[in-house]
Amino acid sequence: MSNDQRISLRADGIFSALRLTDLVYSLARLQPVTSPLVAIVDDDEALCSSLVDLMRSIGYRAEPHYSAEKFLTSVNLLNVQCIVADVHMPGMSGFDLVRRLRELGFMTPVVLITALPDMHLDEEAILVGAQCLLRKPFEIESLLDCVERSLPDERPMQ
Repeated sequence: MSNDQRISLRADGIFSALRLTDLVYSLARLQPVTSPLVAIVDDDEALCSSLVDLMRSIGYRAEPHYSAEKFLTSVNLLNVQCIVADVHMPGMSGFDLVRRLRELGFMTPVVLITALPDMHLDEEAILVGAQCLLRKPFEIESLLDCVERSLPDERPMQ
């Protein structure tokens, strides 16, 4: 095939002719995704969506998961570089999620959040290997600090 040969691509029902070399050059300019992916795992959909929006607003990629079980079946499980998870959720708790991840060999940093005031939760968070445990309502800066400390060499692309 010569550089002048044209191919037809269908986009939205319209055929357009492009030179093959134009297509190759366009694909070569695509940049790899480099900003860290943060998974938010919380059964409170409003809070989950808000935290996803927060992470995206500072340049991280983020995706919501409304249960730990759904997160564990995510197609991006291997790509997640930090997890923010609620401690108290129906089914699998945030602590159970950390334990399960460790059993599976994942050392992904996990920031746990909770509305529960129990002080024994701090000890349990340490024992399971959580990065941080924050109590609701928490300061946004505290959450971002925990996430950023879990990704020392990664900063969001802005």
